[in-house]
Amino acid sequence: MASMEMEREHAKKRSATRNEEEEHPVPLIQGSVAQYFRGGRPTLTQERFDKLILNFIIQGLHPLHTVERPEYTDLFREILPSMHLMSRRTLGRMLEDEYASMKSTLSMILSKQNHVCTTTDAWSSNNRSFLGVTIHWINQETLSICSGALACRRILGRHTYDVLAEMLQDVHRDFNIKDKVTVTTTDNGSNFVKAFSVFAEAQRTIQDREEEDEEEEEGHTVFIDVTDIFNETEEDYSLPLHQRCACHTLNLVATRDIESALTQSEAFKKVSRSTISKCQGLWNKQHRSTQASDIIKDKLGCQLIVPSPTRWNSTYHAMERLNTCILTKEQDLQETCEKLLVTRFKATELTFIQEYVQVMAPLAKALDVLQSDKMAYTGVLVPTISILLNKMEQMKHEANMHHCNPLVDAIISGVKRRFGYIFQDTRLLIASAAHPMFRLAYIPSGKKADVLSNLKAEVNLLHTQYPDDHMQTDGEDPTDDGDEITGYFPSLRTRTVLNEVDSYLQSPETNLVNAFQNLPMMKKIFLKYNTGVPASAACERLFSVGKDIFRPKRNRLSDANFEKLLLCRVNKHLLLKSSGSSLATS
Repeated sequence: MASMEMEREHAKKRSATRNEEEEHPVPLIQGSVAQYFRGGRPTLTQERFDKLILNFIIQGLHPLHTVERPEYTDLFREILPSMHLMSRRTLGRMLEDEYASMKSTLSMILSKQNHVCTTTDAWSSNNRSFLGVTIHWINQETLSICSGALACRRILGRHTYDVLAEMLQDVHRDFNIKDKVTVTTTDNGSNFVKAFSVFAEAQRTIQDREEEDEEEEEGHTVFIDVTDIFNETEEDYSLPLHQRCACHTLNLVATRDIESALTQSEAFKKVSRSTISKCQGLWNKQHRSTQASDIIKDKLGCQLIVPSPTRWNSTYHAMERLNTCILTKEQDLQETCEKLLVTRFKATELTFIQEYVQVMAPLAKALDVLQSDKMAYTGVLVPTISILLNKMEQMKHEANMHHCNPLVDAIISGVKRRFGYIFQDTRLLIASAAHPMFRLAYIPSGKKADVLSNLKAEVNLLHTQYPDDHMQTDGEDPTDDGDEITGYFPSLRTRTVLNEVDSYLQSPETNLVNAFQNLPMMKKIFLKYNTGVPASAACERLFSVGKDIFRPKRNRLSDANFEKLLLCRVNKHLLLKSSGSSLATS
């Protein structure tokens, strides 16, 4: 009897414990997804649910009709039966609102900037052509580079220079930045070069004047219809200063200019062609045959990198991977060639690959620097090219090479011919001098005095525009009555202002924020001259995302919806920073 009573007591305690747990569940116990949402913690509103779905569609690169697919509706009706599932039409309206919010946020940010720069390029996919435009500016507090995408608009008809000029001007006007754009960076396409040489005539760069007729670089033949000349209307577009993409120009050095090395030495021509042909044989085998690809992976432990004509540095990285295989698994590489019926590499050809990688490494590094997001200041261009030339000159005189000396000469000649204008361009030289990492270190000796004079003239001009922002000297009291007396003498004011230039140039500080402490005029010069990216790589990145959205199976996607989806995805970081963003996640 006693044992039965004890069991009843234990049963009552267990029942009470269960009731307590039901009233106060332990949060550490993980339930199902349905229990998580139905339990009321956290509360998921219909508005929040719709925004999450919109974010899923945009960031996941999904078609808009995904919300009406049976699998999608079955999933959410099972786990969230209380939620209303939107239709394709509703999703389209939400996308329109999201695009409007993004555009408003970006416009508000740009309205606060004094200097911005843009990059533009044309892109074709699925028998449609688009003009992409990105924008860049410098954060006035952190002095870091900020970026966004302005447009990716359909180009109808021929890609003539006047069509591109009109579209680019319209984009600048839409965001009210026409008078703020310090420079626009494009590739070396003849249509872009002509657009700026015609419609930005007063601001043509030295390079544009020297290479205006050098249209053959792109390998395009431009056909002109005679009727277009007679029917041509006098349009007057206004475009900003033009900057040719430094990365595209360096890529021309690495592909076109090195061909001149073949004519300088018959020995170099012979070993170069035999080596490249065998390398190309391996790349073709891997690219075209799955069996060959498996053999390469088994023997070498990795896949080879196949060069792409549209990817800068791809040939260098492909040769670098081969060189790594030579240094670590030379015998396996030769056996791989035999299995794939590719002629084995000779000792001279293996040496050529090693020397090729050694010679091209500085150029590849320069490309990486110029297309970097963090270092995309205008002032980086002159130091980068100067360092590249110095390394190539040093390699020419110090490196003990057997085959690639003509290659070194060809690169030096190509860089000097294509980039010689930057050492004469006042804007680029001031930009370099105004960057704390460089100052006057990479300015040509014959130009240092002119650059210093230009810096002081800029500071003096800014002082007249912003008289209250000049640097206070040590011990100066701004409330001192004597300031009115000394202010009577212009020479004293000028001396105080010009001391800011001397203080900046003598400072060893390389951190951007710290370098401009108490130097407001130099900071303004930095913002004015360094707001301009030296490469158009940002457009290439924009088109890479566009390629993932505008796939062959989505060729019915309208031009308007494509642009909205692309820009909302690329500019997500701007929406997340804005308050009340519909894409912000909790």
